[in-house]
Amino acid sequence: MQSILTSSLGKYIPVDSGSLESIQQATQQRMQSLKPWGDFFDRTRFSLPANYAEFSVRVRLNWQHFNANYLLVSFIAVAWSLLTNWWLLFDVIFIYVGSRYVATLPANEPTHLFGNPAFPLVTQTQGWLGLGVAAALLLYISAAGSAIFWIAVFVGLIVVGHAGVMEAPLEADFGDA
Repeated sequence: MQSILTSSLGKYIPVDSGSLESIQQATQQRMQSLKPWGDFFDRTRFSLPANYAEFSVRVRLNWQHFNANYLLVSFIAVAWSLLTNWWLLFDVIFIYVGSRYVATLPANEPTHLFGNPAFPLVTQTQGWLGLGVAAALLLYISAAGSAIFWIAVFVGLIVVGHAGVMEAPLEADFGDA
């Protein structure tokens, strides 16, 4: 049985219900591995490491322990970037919808865009080329490079900063880490 998302998007954006289910399962597994935010923000466990070796061990152990929390922080940073840059949000939606549409075009046979004879005949290769040129132009206009750089630096500082100054989780004392 097709979901509402699958049936409403129609032939231009085919969405496989199996892939949606696998995404939902992966999301549920990742959400179950989230550590309590009280542990994540436990101020009593924050201290400066004595040297680089201790810093490295803390980063490794805290990354293993809090990786789902760090991933969620990354998703929040991406969402923030998209919601504060409407052009970038439009670009991401345009590229996704455009790539799904171009993928539905027949491989080596010219077709009218959107099935409308008023639009020109294009092949799938021309569709990919046109989408690539339009996407590059739109991404340039929306300053996507600076947004990606901001996200990478912000998330990197948060993750490495948090993991480096937080004492290793107690589970690490009992494991073979």
